[in-house]
Amino acid sequence: MVSSDRILKSLTFPIQYLEIGEALARELHQDVEELYRYCDIDLPRPFMPWQTINGLQMKRALAHFLHHCPPGAPPLVTFMAHFPLTTHGPVGMLAITSATLDEALQGALKYASLVMPAYEMRRQDVGDEAHVIIERKYDFGDLNAFFTETVVLAPLKIMPFLTRPVAGATVYLMHSPLGDPAEYEAAFGVKFVFNARQNKFVLPRQELSIPLIAPSRASHLLMKATLEQQSQARQDTKPTSREVKRRLQAAVRQKQVLDADALSEALAVSPRTLSRRLKDEGTTLPQLRTEVGIEYAEVLLLETDKSIAQIAHAAGFADAAAFTRAFKRATGKTPSQLRSSANGLTDAPVEVATSNGSHT
Repeated sequence: MVSSDRILKSLTFPIQYLEIGEALARELHQDVEELYRYCDIDLPRPFMPWQTINGLQMKRALAHFLHHCPPGAPPLVTFMAHFPLTTHGPVGMLAITSATLDEALQGALKYASLVMPAYEMRRQDVGDEAHVIIERKYDFGDLNAFFTETVVLAPLKIMPFLTRPVAGATVYLMHSPLGDPAEYEAAFGVKFVFNARQNKFVLPRQELSIPLIAPSRASHLLMKATLEQQSQARQDTKPTSREVKRRLQAAVRQKQVLDADALSEALAVSPRTLSRRLKDEGTTLPQLRTEVGIEYAEVLLLETDKSIAQIAHAAGFADAAAFTRAFKRATGKTPSQLRSSANGLTDAPVEVATSNGSHT
């Protein structure tokens, strides 16, 4: 069911995203004002960086772009050609002033909700790979597939700012291609797999150490301070829960266990204060720990052949039975059911050949 207009209007996006539609309209010698009228946007201009659009206006902007997108290549190719990384504002600037790809990715994931509230993004490491998983939170109807493509591909706009290309990157999308599959790979230089189990991009972990071409510690810290202020100003955020979850996710990747004392020390508060803040935000440390464990287990179930008991241990559960109960409560399926249903996909994955003739 498509999310209601009321729900979509509650979402907030940077107004800079309209620049993508503006760029296409100018390239096609079309009336830019038509875009504003179609999206029901009546704001003083020039637009200021702090101005925003809501989710319904974002949906209309995407629909307008698709309507005017020239035929031929998949719409994503045209969209990304008009989408500079700096469209993300301070989040984009934080990324390109980072020292390494790893630091850029950490910053992007930490502050992604400020610019893209329609999706949840998280990183899970499996073996020698880093999986950046993107999950849609709201239903945009027939725009879901295209919108998801833009969100999954957006972080890869960091590529021109790296000192060398990333080797071995793969993009996974749960829907069928919106055009010739080979044109996706030709345009972006990475492998694509369609009808996949998750929406995500996957990088070899060793590639995360690639330096950026123009890191700036001073500018990076300035952008981080700006984003922290924005986070605190947003009434819909849960800063303590978000930070605790981020640290728990990092601990899982590093095969570490963070107890309440360690987390409290890292956040410079007492264990009692940490517990109170989490309670005020509607959660607890055990709940967050279970949530992180379930998310990690889901990736292991889909991407490895580890046994349920091995996955339960890796995800931090006492035993397979406790893991199965928690997983069923959280997802509605047992671990075995998730794995079986994923292996029984009705649409076979579409793998796109790379330019050197290899396949995903």
